[in-house]
Amino acid sequence: MQARLLPESDCASIPKKEGDVNCRTEEKHGLKRPTDLTPKDLHPPLTNYIKPLPVDVTTNILSRINGRELLNILPVCKDWWSLRKNAFFIDLHLSLAVRLTPPGIILFWHGEDKGQQRYKFQVRNHQWERQFSLARESDPILVTPACNGLICIYDFKMGITMCNPTTQKFMDLPRPTPNSARLMNTFPKCSLGFDPIRKQYKVVRFFYRKVDHANQSYNLGCEIFTLGAAWWKLIASIGCYPTGPGVNAKGSIYWIIGSGARNISTDKILALNLTKEKFRDISLLATRSQFGDDVKESISLAQLEGNLCVVYTRFFESYTVDIWMLMDYLGKRWIHKCHIRLPAQMNDLRYKIEPISMYDEKVILRRGRSFYEYNLQDGKMANVYTASYEGQPLQAFSFVQSLVPLGDSS
Repeated sequence: MQARLLPESDCASIPKKEGDVNCRTEEKHGLKRPTDLTPKDLHPPLTNYIKPLPVDVTTNILSRINGRELLNILPVCKDWWSLRKNAFFIDLHLSLAVRLTPPGIILFWHGEDKGQQRYKFQVRNHQWERQFSLARESDPILVTPACNGLICIYDFKMGITMCNPTTQKFMDLPRPTPNSARLMNTFPKCSLGFDPIRKQYKVVRFFYRKVDHANQSYNLGCEIFTLGAAWWKLIASIGCYPTGPGVNAKGSIYWIIGSGARNISTDKILALNLTKEKFRDISLLATRSQFGDDVKESISLAQLEGNLCVVYTRFFESYTVDIWMLMDYLGKRWIHKCHIRLPAQMNDLRYKIEPISMYDEKVILRRGRSFYEYNLQDGKMANVYTASYEGQPLQAFSFVQSLVPLGDSS
C-alpha cells in the first residue's frame, strides 16, 4: 500500500513522542524544517554558492554557444549583453565556431509572396536541423557566398547591402562612384572577402567598360569597398572576364577566367590579394595534367576546409568529381583532395554538382534541390536533405553563425 504524504500543517499538529528517534535527532543537531532554513543556517552560507563565475570562465562558456541561441541568452544581465559589442569576444566566438563546430548551410531563394517580391534565408546546422530563417521584401537580387557569417546582397540597380543573417542586421553601402555608375552595368558582379592581415571585410565590384564576347575582348574596371570606409576605391582595370561568384580563401578572392558567353574551360584563375589589392593569375596546369583535352568537363571553384579548391565535374563516359586544393597560395602546390564517382542516377546534365562543405572526411554535395553526403573513407553516398521552397533560384553556401558587426546597421 502506498504511503500518503500529509500537508506540512497536518504534520505540525501531530505531537512528537518523547522517545521519537526523529525528535531526538533534531534536538541533538539543532535541525529545522526546510521552511525554517535561511542562507545563514548553511555551512558554509548559501551566499558562497551564488557568487558569479570568473569573467574568463563565463566568457569561455558563452563563446561556445551558436550565434542565434547566444543572442537569446545575452540579455540575461548587463555584463553579458555588452559582449555582443566586445571585439575580443566576437573574434573568440567566431574562431571557436569555425574550429569546433561542423559548418552549417545557408539556403537562399527569392520569389513572389502575396503579391510582393521577397527573398528568404534559411539556416540549418550540419545535421540539417532548421536553426532560423529571415525574409525581406525586395526586387530580384543576387548574393555572394558567406564570409565569416556575413553576406553581400546586390541588385540590378547598383544597390549593395551587407547582411549578417544571425544578428539580422543590414547595412546599405554607398552607391558606386559616379564614373563607374555611368558605364555599362547590365549584369552586376560583386564578391565579398576578408583581409586577415588588416582584419577588414571588403566588397569587390566589377563594372564593364567594354565587353565583346565574340572576339573575347574585355575591359573591366574594379572597385573595392572596405567595411567602415566612406566611399569606394578604384583599384584596377583587367582585360579578362571573371566568372562565378568569387571564392574567398586565406586573404584572397578567386574567380574562374572564362570567355563570357561560351564559358569555356581555362587553364588559369584570377586572384585578388585583399591586403595588397593587386590581381594575379594562378595556373591550373598541375591539376589538369592527368586528363586529356577531349574530356567533357565543367570547372568551378569552392572553399572547403578554409582553402581554395578547384572542382572538375566530368560527364558522359564517367560521371566523376575531382577536387584539388591549393596549399601555398602562390599557385605552385596543389594536392588532389578526392575523387568521387557519382551514381548513375545523378548523371543528369540539367543539374550542376556543387561541393558545399567538407569536414570529418565527409563532403556535402548539392544537386538541384537535393543535398548528398559523400564519405571519403568508404565511398558511400547518401541523400541527407531535399529543400522545399517556392521561387528561384536556390543557392546554398557553407555558413557559420557569427556576431560580426556591420558598423552603422539597421
